[in-house]
Amino acid sequence: MRRIIIKEGPVVFLRNVLYMEILASIFFFSISFITDYSIIYNNFGLSKLIRFDIFEILIFSIFQLFYISSLFLNWYFSHYEIYDKEIIRKSGLWFRRKKSVNLFDVASVEIYQSPLGRITNHATIVMEHNNGRNTKIKNVSNFDEYVHIIKQMVRNTSGRVPTRDPKVLIKEGEGFFTEFKETMRYDGRKGEISKELEKVIVKTIVGFLNANGGTLIIGVNDNGNIIGLENDYKTLPKKDKDGFENHVSMLVKTMIGLAFTKYVTVSFEEVENKEICLVTVNEGHKPAYLKNGDNKEDFYVRVGNSTQPYSMSEASEYIKSKWV
Repeated sequence: MRRIIIKEGPVVFLRNVLYMEILASIFFFSISFITDYSIIYNNFGLSKLIRFDIFEILIFSIFQLFYISSLFLNWYFSHYEIYDKEIIRKSGLWFRRKKSVNLFDVASVEIYQSPLGRITNHATIVMEHNNGRNTKIKNVSNFDEYVHIIKQMVRNTSGRVPTRDPKVLIKEGEGFFTEFKETMRYDGRKGEISKELEKVIVKTIVGFLNANGGTLIIGVNDNGNIIGLENDYKTLPKKDKDGFENHVSMLVKTMIGLAFTKYVTVSFEEVENKEICLVTVNEGHKPAYLKNGDNKEDFYVRVGNSTQPYSMSEASEYIKSKWV
């Protein structure tokens, strides 16, 4: 059985230390109004052995050492284990606890990244369940890779791809799994239909097919501004989202191949009173090529936040490592 371990980052441990420091300060400050520490100290006759101020520093140091060590060990031995059908959280230092999450009940998988997370390249993975509850794996490095793995396992378990809120995708910006395109075929600068823009759309889909899948959002520019699909609709025989979806499907069939249509899903969302298109692409079962009009085929792969062309030798090596 496949098992992948995800560990929360050190910021979680530092946050717990900060919380404990605040609670300890409040506790000892409150106790000081009830009794005088020095009186208790003198009653035990310890003043003959060590001065009260030194004893006080020593006790607080030992207390801090104890709870910081406990928090560290608790963080160190806590982790998530991802299996084919469930995710198990194992935690606890003195008493081990296990909490299981069924992947079949996962409705969506999202990423939340704080300002500190963007600096340290960490993020929180949020899994929303069908009952509305959330499971959070906080401060995770290599979060894109883990999100992809979780989505793949959800798809294998339930037969569906966990969807994400398009507003969240747009807010996070372009990345390894997300690409924005302002238009599918309407060139606003020239005021005409552009076959080159259509080629760019298909190139992005090919790149996702040859990598780990992703989402292409049409109707949003590079800065995350909502443009909508109205201009594209006007260029189609059927001037609505059905006509748009049919045209995307036709581009995939003719420029990539009929066998890859099953990996591409087209959906529509309304954001800021404008319609946008989400083209969800799953990882392909074999290499995908972009067919050009000159009977040549180009190979593209999603690399970072862009789609890159590969030379013949680079493509050959990549294909051997991924599919052969």
